[in-house]
Amino acid sequence: MVLTSNVGVSAAGISSKKGAAVDTKTGSIVIDGNDIKADNVNGLTYKGFGMLSANSTSDLLMDYKSQNPEKYAELMQYLFGGKYPIFTHVKLEMGNDRNNSTGAESATMRTKGEKANVLRNPGWQLAADAKKINPDLKVSILRWRTPAWVKKDEDRYIWYKQSILAAYEKYGYMVDYINPNVNEAWSGAGDVKYTKKFAKWIAAESTATIKDEKALELFRKIKLVVSDEANVVSDSVAETMKSDQEFMDAVDVVGYHYKTADDNNGGMKWLAEVVDKEVWNSEEQATFSNSAFRPATTDKAPTVAGTGIGGSGSALEMGNTVIKSFVESRRGHVIYQPAIGAYYEGAQYSFKELVSARDPWSGWMHYDAGLLVLAHISKFAVTGWENEDNTAGIWRGVPSASKASAYQGTSSNAVDGRAGGENYMTLAAPTKDNFSTVIVNDSEYPMTYTLQTKNMKLAADQKLELWETRAADDGAFNENYMKCIQELSADENGVYSFEVKPNSAVTVTSLDVSDSEEHTKAMPVEGERTVLDTDATGDVQNVDDGYLYADDFEYTGKTVPVLDGKGGFTGETEDYIESRGGQKGAMARYTHTLNGAFEVYKSGNGNHVLRQQVDKQSTGVGTAWNSGDPVTLIGDYRWTNYTASIDALFEREAEKQYAQIGIRETGRTQNLSNCAGYSLKVNDDGTWILYRAKMGSTSTKATELQTGSVDVKQVAPGTWFQLKLRGEGNVIKAYINDVLVATYEDSNPITSGRVAIGSGNTYTRFDNLAVTKIKGYAPYYNEYIDNMETYDLTPEKNAKLIYNNRWSLTCANQGMFTYQRSASYSTGTGAKLTYTFTGTGLELLGYNKADAGTLNVTVDGESYAKGVKLWVADNMCTAYQIDGLEDTEHTVSIEVASGGLAVDAVAVIGSVYNGEEVTMTPKVGTETGLPEEELPTELTENVVPDIGTPSPSPSREPEQSAVPSQEPAPSPAATAVPSAAPSQDQPAAPAASSVRKGYSFTAQGMTYVVTDAAKKTVSLKAPASKKLKTAAVPAMVKTTADGTTYSFRVTAISDKAFAGCSALKKITIGKNVTSIGKEAFAKDKALKKIVIKSTGLTKVGKNAVKGISAKAKISCGKNVKAYKKLFTAKTGYKKSMKIGK
Repeated sequence: MVLTSNVGVSAAGISSKKGAAVDTKTGSIVIDGNDIKADNVNGLTYKGFGMLSANSTSDLLMDYKSQNPEKYAELMQYLFGGKYPIFTHVKLEMGNDRNNSTGAESATMRTKGEKANVLRNPGWQLAADAKKINPDLKVSILRWRTPAWVKKDEDRYIWYKQSILAAYEKYGYMVDYINPNVNEAWSGAGDVKYTKKFAKWIAAESTATIKDEKALELFRKIKLVVSDEANVVSDSVAETMKSDQEFMDAVDVVGYHYKTADDNNGGMKWLAEVVDKEVWNSEEQATFSNSAFRPATTDKAPTVAGTGIGGSGSALEMGNTVIKSFVESRRGHVIYQPAIGAYYEGAQYSFKELVSARDPWSGWMHYDAGLLVLAHISKFAVTGWENEDNTAGIWRGVPSASKASAYQGTSSNAVDGRAGGENYMTLAAPTKDNFSTVIVNDSEYPMTYTLQTKNMKLAADQKLELWETRAADDGAFNENYMKCIQELSADENGVYSFEVKPNSAVTVTSLDVSDSEEHTKAMPVEGERTVLDTDATGDVQNVDDGYLYADDFEYTGKTVPVLDGKGGFTGETEDYIESRGGQKGAMARYTHTLNGAFEVYKSGNGNHVLRQQVDKQSTGVGTAWNSGDPVTLIGDYRWTNYTASIDALFEREAEKQYAQIGIRETGRTQNLSNCAGYSLKVNDDGTWILYRAKMGSTSTKATELQTGSVDVKQVAPGTWFQLKLRGEGNVIKAYINDVLVATYEDSNPITSGRVAIGSGNTYTRFDNLAVTKIKGYAPYYNEYIDNMETYDLTPEKNAKLIYNNRWSLTCANQGMFTYQRSASYSTGTGAKLTYTFTGTGLELLGYNKADAGTLNVTVDGESYAKGVKLWVADNMCTAYQIDGLEDTEHTVSIEVASGGLAVDAVAVIGSVYNGEEVTMTPKVGTETGLPEEELPTELTENVVPDIGTPSPSPSREPEQSAVPSQEPAPSPAATAVPSAAPSQDQPAAPAASSVRKGYSFTAQGMTYVVTDAAKKTVSLKAPASKKLKTAAVPAMVKTTADGTTYSFRVTAISDKAFAGCSALKKITIGKNVTSIGKEAFAKDKALKKIVIKSTGLTKVGKNAVKGISAKAKISCGKNVKAYKKLFTAKTGYKKSMKIGK
């Protein structure tokens, strides 16, 4: 074998570089070949990992394919390629052109009669390219909301079916799985009924309704998924299956989001192990923050500063989620939303992906170490779906050789392993001749493990390889990524022994892959992030002219290469517009759409424009996660001083019709007026408004700076007019048809961001977008670096930001609008930050309140400012600026003089532009007869097979949700500056509370499950730790969910709740408990005292106290007589025990 790293340190008292020695903990693994269930082909086969393309998170991905195809091909090959692919499934959202959190997914059918078009949605093409690499890859679809024309269940089936067949016709693949119901809004009986009906429709398809016989054969094999609930694992699905055979037969997969637990009755284990159904973690979150820089954190968990690639929201926490999902509820597949973040920074639910792909013009991508944690599983097992003959050799999960001591708190992704303990999962070949065990140690404690096998078909002298991923020691950030560090041999007793370092993931495997290129090839490292600065075409980088970017939406002669499925290209090309949707609606270059549908559209005169395609009159307007009008974003968040102009045209008379342009957009909301620093809105009655986004707290309502009007004839429907905004330093100028209408000087300016374009829900055309430089001003930042970047990613690991010891650098509990979900907080006066750079100035960005603090600043050793106040700033906005320096190397030191300072990012202001400015002449003229065509509203033939049942009532749609609260989280350090935003990021069903029967949560070190939401009762399911010595079951317990605090009476102790708590000596049972479950305290040999405060106890389960101390005393006040009848021999009660007051 080939070792790719040195063997680790000794097991005794490992010392951290950042703290004192900590104790070593132990673990043991026993793998029994008799526990490998080769005849279980669905429930225990490990499917690997899936990615969800939804909510606009893939918007920029096809731009990588066209602008940097080699980078796109490399990404696809890394994720889907090889003998052991990381991802085996692409899940797609069926969008409705409306916001669904991060953004909007394009609708494949905007009217019932429109021919389905999957080309205008990047997810379908992503799946097609992935299928070229791995033909066995699965594709599934789901939806949150529907287009406005979908009124009943048959309509929804038509929408699904026509889209699926369109993908088959275009790309040659058939969808494998469908969730026919509303995602994250399981309704119980209604959805059960519809699932059965949907299954009947699929089974009833024939050559009368699907002409292509091969398509028909594949379509009838589509499988159904339920119930995709979020943050709850309800009992209803499994229990309904037990009593409803038709529902059992209709469903192939049961999936839940975020929670790793089983239902109250062990339904998921029953489905996987007994019924042999697939159980998925069908939507999960990946890493929060950037693992390459996370090691710079000063967080302690609990005593040693620094958590490596572990800690809250980390790659290792993600790994423990995978393990716990299998151990607790046999989830044999985990899907990440998103896996690829191909959308602009600052959108809702930012920075929680495995690959960041936000700069298609530069080819820059960040591959996170979370991918390697998944690779520790997928690269060391044959994952996927077993075939009908059970001969594919897919490895099985082995529950008896898997364990999860990490606990899941109330936060959806917080599977906390920071207390140390055993967290591992074993996968094994059905032939018993190979296995791999992945171990995650998301703690500061070193672990020593023993591993033993029996009843396996291994070689007598079987060697095992030990692979490890952890943060760097002193070298490059990735020096310890996926390294084979040791070959293991068994001792005379057949026992293998090895060490697992703090904050690391390891795989111990029987596979001989130490010299395999697939396993040893380094994960790609992000390259230079070139700022978008093009020529007049917008297609070619050119830093010398007066353009930053331009788009006339023609794309004449532009093509896209065709992938060959092997990491390269066939040599063939596709037309740019046709490959992205066609002449009547194609993905426009570099657009990330928050709401609505902005697409390239060929006008009747042959001119291509950017058209907003959602129209109240023609298509209707569907419901949305975040309500609001159409908005799309274009460009680079590092742009600073520039002019943005665009021509606009309203196609016809309509209510609430307007066009809007924004500059310096950095996110925080889907509302253009408040996500763009400044914006100009022009209504079709000639009135206009100049807006400024509000700072200091995230708000959906911007500030109106100035208003006015122009002659209505200038903006009448059918007439082209130009909107223009100019941001030069702190002065903002607004123009309509090149006439200055407003000037605003901002004493607290928003200094950077991209362009935003918006309209009402009406057909609105745009053309000739131009973003141009301003003479005498720097057009963009040279650098934009995260607060955690104390070193670079080169092999030399050069120093960057330098902090003194009065800072807290944290990745914990930072919100979605905080850059990279990390921030630095001063812990007192004298906190100093130093950086050496080349440029004309420097900015500190981050959430800072009014009067947060003052600074003393030096530049190149000379005092630059004393006692200077911070600006009020929101996330990714400037709180302090140094400008006007000579364009050369400088060293700046910033020291907190009073109060506090939060640093989210540091930006270096680049060179001043001194060339000639570009003048964009407004487009003139009128167009008539618009819209030129209307989409057909009805199908020309029936496509729904007859199953002999009447049409049900209209489909259920979730109600619109308000924008989630963005209140700042508390600072982790003693500072007046709060954290940026909350960390609860997963979408939940907006229509109803997730707190219902089966909902589980953790409070005061105990896990509870709701037994009756209406009566507000819960059962205590288990303590967070089995090592407690005393415990109390409270009378009441509280939790917060959906922004509401709930109070529950604790009326029960669940089966096996405290079983195996070998150190437990005393338990106090609260006054509201009426039942104690089976084996609740079984084998608690040290338990000598049980205090029962409840007067209403009516049930004590079988073996509830079996194995507790033989001299145990049960105190129950005045209820001695009644309770003696409850504690019988069946409960494990012995005569040597005593029941008294």
